[in-house]
Amino acid sequence: MMQLSPEILQKIDNRDFIIFDGVCVLCNGWVKFVLRFDRRENFHFVIAQSDLGEDIYAQLGLKSDDYDTFIIVKNGEMFTKLDGVFALMSGIGWPWKILSIGKILPKQLKDWMYDRVAKNRYALFGKRDTCMMPSPEVKARFIGV
Repeated sequence: MMQLSPEILQKIDNRDFIIFDGVCVLCNGWVKFVLRFDRRENFHFVIAQSDLGEDIYAQLGLKSDDYDTFIIVKNGEMFTKLDGVFALMSGIGWPWKILSIGKILPKQLKDWMYDRVAKNRYALFGKRDTCMMPSPEVKARFIGV
């Protein structure tokens, strides 16, 4: 697993977080889902287009003009694509935790399924002109905003 720099780790403050595409309607839907069902507030959020998000993408060797990769950091471990979705489901608790059973699927199949949706997410779900800005009620859950 790739390690993040001490500067980024300090900004994240050892919190579990999700990096998401701030203009993607599907990605914003995931954030709203987590805000609603993560009652213990386990997960925080980093907008991929923010300075912190761009720094993380650069450190991971990902293109910062193409935010196709859903990234979850949970207990210091990084998960991407559908593995990230399943880590998220297990982290927000019941009844959603049951969906994490999908992690047993072969990685190649999971990545293929994820990539089909990710490459077409703007066409399927839409794209905003600007990044999501958190409301004052949830702003504390956003890192680097």
